[in-house]
Amino acid sequence: MSQKASGRQPVRAGVLRSARRRAAQSHSTNLCHVAPPVSCGTIACMDLEGVGALSAAAVTLIGIPASVLIGRWQLRATLRTAEATSEAGLAQAASAYRAALDAVRAGEEAAHLQWRRSTQREAYASFLLSANRVRDLGERFAMENTEALSAESIRSGKSSLEDALVALKEAQTIIELEGPDSVAAPAAGMARAAEITGYHLRKQAIYERAWGKLGRIFDAELPDVSSTAARLLEALSALRNVYSSDPSGPVDPSSPATRAAVRSCREAESALPPDTLDHEEFEALLEGWQSRPPTHTESYFDAVRQFSEEEPRFVHAAKIELHTSRP
Repeated sequence: MSQKASGRQPVRAGVLRSARRRAAQSHSTNLCHVAPPVSCGTIACMDLEGVGALSAAAVTLIGIPASVLIGRWQLRATLRTAEATSEAGLAQAASAYRAALDAVRAGEEAAHLQWRRSTQREAYASFLLSANRVRDLGERFAMENTEALSAESIRSGKSSLEDALVALKEAQTIIELEGPDSVAAPAAGMARAAEITGYHLRKQAIYERAWGKLGRIFDAELPDVSSTAARLLEALSALRNVYSSDPSGPVDPSSPATRAAVRSCREAESALPPDTLDHEEFEALLEGWQSRPPTHTESYFDAVRQFSEEEPRFVHAAKIELHTSRP
């Protein structure tokens, strides 16, 4: 075994040496055949290609964040556009809402104004009719009492006049509430004048009724009754003379002459047939002959004049109020 091994080792050593020699020869041969030098154009081409590749890579690397930035810018622009569009839509919607609200308010104001004008027109017309109704009813009632009236007719006439005065006061109160003052002021003057006129016309009706009864006594041509009625007329004439005897001023009703004249009138009235004149009618005769009949007094004339002056003022002010446009 040892001989065989010792015999193989020289063989292997020889093989190794041969391989080394061939490798050395091959290396020397390679050194003798060196590759020709590369030209500058080739190197330039290789550099440009490398630079291009590097540039492309750099562009690619730069393009990624640039694309991201551009995308973000575009997104922001889109969001801004959407926001502006939304704001414009909201502004348009708000404008449309305000316009609709203004239209509704304008419609409500117009409806309210129309309702108020209608209420005022009714109030003004009602007051004007009520004021004239007091005067018309009073004058009619006074004229009717010159004739013989039943107790029921007298009560009905009084009630109608009183109701007219109440209606006038209610209508005038509404005018005070509705206004304006330019209308309420002449209305108040008309109401006062109508009330005074109604008061005097009511008293005039009583006076006319009493005077009509005395006139019918004379028309009956009954000697006893006519003579007592004549005595009453003489006493009333004497009373008139007492009050007209002093033109400088009003006569003192407690003076002896005045008291004597009034006493004579009462004695003459008591001589008439029973229930010829009631207490109200006799007192109306006394008052009428002491001065003047109710519708011939200065107070009545002043009331009639005031009513005639205030009525056209009221109508004029009412027309202005009803026909003037309001904001």
